[in-house]
Amino acid sequence: MKYLLYSVKWLILLVILVFFLFPVYWLIITAFKPASDWFTWPPMIFPRTLTLENFTGGGSFYGSTTTSIENITPYLRNSTVISLITSILAVIISALAAYSISRFKTGGRKFANWIISIRMLPPIASALPLYILFKNLRLLDTWTALVMVYLIFTIPFSTWVLISFFNGIPKELDEAAYIDGASSLSTFFHVVLPLSAPGLAAMMTLSFVTCWGEFLLALILTSTANSQTLPVYLGRYITGWRIAWGPLAAAGIVTMLPAVIFSFTMQRYLLRGLTFGAVKY
Repeated sequence: MKYLLYSVKWLILLVILVFFLFPVYWLIITAFKPASDWFTWPPMIFPRTLTLENFTGGGSFYGSTTTSIENITPYLRNSTVISLITSILAVIISALAAYSISRFKTGGRKFANWIISIRMLPPIASALPLYILFKNLRLLDTWTALVMVYLIFTIPFSTWVLISFFNGIPKELDEAAYIDGASSLSTFFHVVLPLSAPGLAAMMTLSFVTCWGEFLLALILTSTANSQTLPVYLGRYITGWRIAWGPLAAAGIVTMLPAVIFSFTMQRYLLRGLTFGAVKY
């Protein structure tokens, strides 16, 4: 009986793994399939031939000029720079705001609730006002516009989680620093901030991933390769005639890898930070 339960457990685990990992496998093999295998039925789960044409060009795809991802570099650069700048600024601003609310009760509980309510705003609801605003400020199609917009959605959530994180750090540490003559800012930077590194790293990771995958606002506020990000770039492979599955999958791999690598690098901080921030305000 014990052996049977053990086998059933592993069988269920295997089914779950296949369910979640098969899309990744399908993305990878499609990226290396020649154009002639994109639309075969039944689909080829184990392709007989593999090619790099979807990455380097040289393939043929009738009805579209998009046959490879050889021009992806500007979009990869834009996504990297915008996501990094946004996540760093979001953590800095959120940490200062959360510390002020946690230790000095700035604005009271209503202010904290108002901050998180901003995160509940659907991005599409703010798209038109933001477009008009940035058009008048001549900031359309710039990194600055996207960074400012992404900060609106990343700061509230980061602030809310960091409030709980700072609440978990004993106030006696602050009081000991005050007795030694430290100011509020000095206490924050030299005592509280080092202890909250896991929470800051977790929020930076979540902010980075959120910005990396955002599509709607990037599509509306940008129009050229000077500032368009990878999610917008992926849309060019979906034409009115057919979908260029090979280049789309290849671009998907390039889009997925940096976020996965960044998340794995910050994994140990991410787990601890989110667990610590799970306490109530």
